[in-house]
Amino acid sequence: MAETQAAPPVRVAPSGKVYRQIFDAEVQLVKSYDKVKEKPRASPTSGLLPLVHEGRATTGTGILTARQKTWIEGMPNDSTIENPVLYRKAVNLVSDRSKEPESLTAAREVRGLEDVVVAEKTGSDIIERIAESRRQRHESALEDMHQELGVISTDTEPKIANLGETLMGYLEENDQEIDQLLSRIADDSMLIDYSLPQLRELWVMVASQSSVRREKIHELDSELQKVEDSRMDQISEVLKSYAKTLEQIAHMMAPDVTRRMEKEAMEINQSVLANKRAYADLFARLMTADVEREKKQHLQWLDRVGDWRELNTKRTIEQFREFMHSAPVVQPPGADQVLEHLLTEQKAQAQKRMDLLNSIKDMKPPSSTKTSVYEWYNALSTVNEQIDQLHVQYMGKLHGEYEKVCQECLTEIEKYRELLITRGICGQERSLQVINEHFLPLVGERQRAFEDKLEAMDKALEELSEESANQLKSLFKFAQGGAHIWDVHEIGLAKQERVLQEKLEACRHSHDASNQDREANLDIVMDHMRQDSTEEALQNSLQQALTMLNIIKEGYELFHGQQVNIVKGYPSMVTDELTNYDAALCRFFGVDRNPTGPSKTTTKSPRKKKGDTTARSVSSMSTSSFVSTKVSSTSPLPAVIHEVLTTKKGTSFYVLTEAGEHGIPPEADSTSEPVFLTESETKEDLPAYIENVKLFKSLFVALKKHMRMEFLNHLEEWTGQAVERAKSVVAAKCEELNSELDLRLHLHSPRAKRIEMDVHNVRAAELVMHQERVSRHCKGITTALNELKSRFTDLNTEHNRMFEQFREHIENMEHIFINATKSAKLVSLTNSLQTELEKFMDTIRVSLRQFRGFLDDTLATLRESNARFRMSFKLFSDGGNFSPEEIEEYRKKLERMANKIDSAEGFVMADLEGMEARRLEQATEVVNKFEDRFKNHLMDLIFIEKVTRWFTNTQVKIKSEVQESNTQSQTLHNHLNRLERRIDAVAKPNPDKEQLTPQQLVDYMAEVMETVHDRSQYLNCLKESAPPPEPAPAPAPAPTGRVGFVDGALVQPGKGGKQVAEDASIGVIKNILKTQKVQADGAEVDAEDDKTAAARAVFGDERQRTGLRSVATSRPPTSSSIATSLKKSGRATLTRGDTTLSMVSAGGGTQQVKRLSGRRGSKSKIEKRVTVFGEGPYELTHFLGLVRKILSDALEGLFTIGEVYYKQKGNRTPTRPENIQSNMDDFADIVVGKLQSYQQQADEYHNACLQEFRQQLTRLEELVADVPSLVVTELLQTHLQTAAASRENIQANFSQRVKGWDTEKQTHENDLRPTLGHPQKAGELKTLCDREDARNLEQLRGIQDNNQALQDCVSQHAQSFVADLSQTGEKLLLLYDNLLTIDDVQTGRIDIEKFPTTTLIRKKQAGIDLNDHEYRPTLPRGSNTWPGIPADDMVLQKPPEIKPVTKSGRKTATEKKSKTKQVQKPKTTAAVSTAKTTLGHSSTVEARDKAYQDYLNKFKFSLSSIADQKDAQLTSETRWTDNWSTSVQKVKDLY
Repeated sequence: MAETQAAPPVRVAPSGKVYRQIFDAEVQLVKSYDKVKEKPRASPTSGLLPLVHEGRATTGTGILTARQKTWIEGMPNDSTIENPVLYRKAVNLVSDRSKEPESLTAAREVRGLEDVVVAEKTGSDIIERIAESRRQRHESALEDMHQELGVISTDTEPKIANLGETLMGYLEENDQEIDQLLSRIADDSMLIDYSLPQLRELWVMVASQSSVRREKIHELDSELQKVEDSRMDQISEVLKSYAKTLEQIAHMMAPDVTRRMEKEAMEINQSVLANKRAYADLFARLMTADVEREKKQHLQWLDRVGDWRELNTKRTIEQFREFMHSAPVVQPPGADQVLEHLLTEQKAQAQKRMDLLNSIKDMKPPSSTKTSVYEWYNALSTVNEQIDQLHVQYMGKLHGEYEKVCQECLTEIEKYRELLITRGICGQERSLQVINEHFLPLVGERQRAFEDKLEAMDKALEELSEESANQLKSLFKFAQGGAHIWDVHEIGLAKQERVLQEKLEACRHSHDASNQDREANLDIVMDHMRQDSTEEALQNSLQQALTMLNIIKEGYELFHGQQVNIVKGYPSMVTDELTNYDAALCRFFGVDRNPTGPSKTTTKSPRKKKGDTTARSVSSMSTSSFVSTKVSSTSPLPAVIHEVLTTKKGTSFYVLTEAGEHGIPPEADSTSEPVFLTESETKEDLPAYIENVKLFKSLFVALKKHMRMEFLNHLEEWTGQAVERAKSVVAAKCEELNSELDLRLHLHSPRAKRIEMDVHNVRAAELVMHQERVSRHCKGITTALNELKSRFTDLNTEHNRMFEQFREHIENMEHIFINATKSAKLVSLTNSLQTELEKFMDTIRVSLRQFRGFLDDTLATLRESNARFRMSFKLFSDGGNFSPEEIEEYRKKLERMANKIDSAEGFVMADLEGMEARRLEQATEVVNKFEDRFKNHLMDLIFIEKVTRWFTNTQVKIKSEVQESNTQSQTLHNHLNRLERRIDAVAKPNPDKEQLTPQQLVDYMAEVMETVHDRSQYLNCLKESAPPPEPAPAPAPAPTGRVGFVDGALVQPGKGGKQVAEDASIGVIKNILKTQKVQADGAEVDAEDDKTAAARAVFGDERQRTGLRSVATSRPPTSSSIATSLKKSGRATLTRGDTTLSMVSAGGGTQQVKRLSGRRGSKSKIEKRVTVFGEGPYELTHFLGLVRKILSDALEGLFTIGEVYYKQKGNRTPTRPENIQSNMDDFADIVVGKLQSYQQQADEYHNACLQEFRQQLTRLEELVADVPSLVVTELLQTHLQTAAASRENIQANFSQRVKGWDTEKQTHENDLRPTLGHPQKAGELKTLCDREDARNLEQLRGIQDNNQALQDCVSQHAQSFVADLSQTGEKLLLLYDNLLTIDDVQTGRIDIEKFPTTTLIRKKQAGIDLNDHEYRPTLPRGSNTWPGIPADDMVLQKPPEIKPVTKSGRKTATEKKSKTKQVQKPKTTAAVSTAKTTLGHSSTVEARDKAYQDYLNKFKFSLSSIADQKDAQLTSETRWTDNWSTSVQKVKDLY
């Protein structure tokens, strides 16, 4: 307001220019309006305060924003810190201004304008002066611009000159460096020391200089371009600056200034283009000159590389020739080592063979057998073969060594070849040519020399092996002949021993046959003695046996004399065999004991014995084998004695001149001096490998002579030994025969005594023993029969004692009948009478059976023993030891004992027949007398127990229904807890929680709904308007409840999450019955009925397990309490009826009661009492109906048993008046009152269950309202992930294609070389450009296709999501129609809630009715129709097609239809109508709409990102295309 009251500023308006004044006023008005408008919108500082709705993305990781943290961390009175109070005030001011209407804002802005506008002064020439000033300044600016352009050119030209001079200086220096590099390989002596990589490295160095030179040329070109660009930038800045200056001067119009500046720029551009053409021409000339220089230098380098190859090839050939003449190749060290090893092995094997040859010296009888000779020869042959194998082995090694040397030569050739190739000296073909011409002939010469040496060595070793084999074979034949003679001699001696043994065996066989006949006769006499039955017969048989024994003894002595004579003829047989052996041995070795020769031996004919023929045949065979065919023993020429041999004992043998094929040759004995094995012989000049293994002839002659002398010495020794052995054999055999005779006589001498003791005396003892056995048997039977009679007498005495005990026991049961309180006890006692009777009779029968069994067993045993004893008399022919006379005598005695057993059996059986019947009659009489006295006690006690049982059964049935109700309640409570846990597990997943999906949660929710419906049906609490739910999956079986009748009371269902004992509803529990206990006079507790005991066990254990206490005021109707209640009625007693009662079934109770009451005349009163719980039929599907049915059945059953009892009782006084009412009416009043109290307590329990059920329904509705958001969120995430995966797949495929295009780009860029700009290669350049154009077109199409594919993918997934979302929402809405709410069930009796006084006062002040306790729902209930979601918001719209317009200018019919379609309303999914409105319905719709909106935002963002990606790809490709075109043009401009 202060501003509006101040004096306005004064303005001057020129006269005559009103329009200008008006224009100025308008300008001032606009400016003032803008200032006023901007003032309230000014922001004091940057940034905003955090708002409540800001999320994590805005506020960051903490609760406070960065601005708020600055406020908190700042120091007080800090001027650099923003004042939050002022900031808040400014924000509030802006907020308040934004809420004001526009009219108020406009009025305030208009009020801020100035009120008075003052005009300017008149008559001024300012315009002319301004125009002149502008002209002068314009011309001055142009002049300054041209001066600045000249300065720019002056500064630029020295830079260009310096760049050219620098490049030329560098090129000259580089030429000198290249000449120095090439001068290194100008001389051959220096060239040959280079390797090919070094030569190539040298060329690389030269070529690298070329690349550096070209880089310098390129740098020159780029520097020139930079200089020119810099000049252009400076010129452009100057032109821009002066263009602005001229426009500001405003001497010329802006278009004129622009045209003038464009003209200047065009002239400058023409100069710049001329400069660039000169630069390009310079660059092309420099590049061409450098390429020509590089080509010339490369040809020079190639010539020197060829010279280098020739020099290195010649040097390599000389190196290999030196290698072939070296010592390791001519005389390989490996071959020398093999020969040394061969000589060592030969010496070892030769020594081994010599040891075997010397071992033949020890080969003399008896060890010189054919087997030992064969073994010796096999060992010698093995050693000889080992020597041959050793030769073969080492020949192979020598061959291998020589082959190895040749192979090393070839390897060396390969190394030289690889060296030639790897060093680049030769190629493949040239290297093979050098190898074939110069290398391989040298290797062939050396290989032939090795083969000749090996062939000579192999031939010498083969001849030596054959010679050694013949010599060893001759020695083997000689040794085999001597061994054969000894073997023949041993066979002859063994044959003489067999002849001696055969003679002894023949003599023994003859003696054994005669002795066997004598032993047989003795056995016959012994058999007669064994079976004799008298003493006289036994004595005669004994004398005959002794006579036969003497005859056998004489035969033994005769046999001994015959055998001694045969043994004494054995030495003469051995002497004959020794004579034959001496003759054969002398013939074999060519010696004789007589100097006259073998003629005397042939004239002397030895004693002809049985073995002479064999000896002569063996001698002739050996002679024919070992004596030469040229000289024989039957030759008519006399033998010449060559040598006399003397044995160790001095016996002389004369050596004859004949010798066999393998005998001792006579020329070996021509010298007088003996030949020893160590004597040196004349040896040829043999190689070392032959000398080591050669066997000389003198060795074999010495071995044969030594062997002959050993055999002759053994002959002398063996002759005496054989005779002594024969004599010792005779002595030993005679001693053996004497011992045999002594043994036979020793064994024969005690036989007479044994016959007398073992046969004669044994038979006599058997006759005495048979007599004693029969006597003992008869005495035992008599004793057993006497014992049997004594046991029968004891049995009668025991039965009399048992009867007296039975009678006393029955009499003692009287006080139990009088004091019994249970009918079961009386019935059991009555039954026990018969049981006791049966026990008594069973005892009697058992004892009688036992005695009969004992009697039968004893008599049978006696008879069997008698018969078995009689059958034990067996003759000798049957394996026994009785004679026929003994058997006949003893059989008569046993028949007399059998008759005695039969008479004893008849006596005992006569007394046993009537004993059992007499005892049964006595016991039955005692029992019948006792039963007649106590029948009425039993009937009264049975009635009391039947009444008690009906009440107990009624209690148990009601408890069962209460237990069923509690089980349902607990099951529902568990379902709700589990549903809450599962909702939490799905909403906040954790590894420790249950793992399940939202769909599984929905399935479980349907199961819970079905459980709720079952609970409502059982409580019968549904209102009539509540629709029945649709069938749902069957719920899981509920766990067994733990709440029922406890301590006789109804237990209320517990609140959720509390134990039953802690529930406050226990205060409304009313008991029905307590545990029934009856004590008789403070004594022991009687046994209960089976059903009562079972029910008590079940609920008694339940009471102990839950630990609940009874809060009831009434006691269960025990027998004593019911009797007391009935007695107080004071009615008259009924007449006495029958003495037995029977239970009446609950089903037929009404008809029975009516029938009985009609007989008594009080039918109407009884019927009224029977229908106190209503008339049937009852509904058996809910709790109260089942309870009424149970109470009605109990009432009918109690009336029936009462009518039956009082009719049977009649007018007699009850035996228990303190427990039984006197008439039926008093009994009926008490029964009805008790059952009505049961009904009242059941109704209270039902109301408590109903209130709990309403709380569970409220909790269920709140829980299921959280499920839709989880299901819809999971559906949203699934579809988003699926869509993202599909897009990634499409993008991955496109990325692969992009990589291929990038590869093609790189290839094309590499192929675009500067040489393609030459006119001769225009075709190649055009082909490359065509390939690039094709790739560009393909990539553009690929980008379009990828963009379209991504859009289609997003659209398809969006449509799929809309369909699934709509279907899921519809299913959930229909599912919630099955949900029971608190409004669908009855309210029941609700206790009025008591509020504090302060609360009541506030309600009264608020005008709330204090007496209004009616329940009101939290949201409107009833049916509802839920709208669908948009179906076409996420559909890609195709761009409209441009249709041609008709000549008349009217639109076509197609355009009209399309326009009509565009005007149509948007499509939505189908609406869903539900019968209810619950929290679940509303949460389902909210979650569905929110998920739809989230997906719509994602859809739009995806389309936007796809479009941005497409634009980026197209932009990148456009830039590449422009760059490619520029590069191609530059290449073309080079030429």
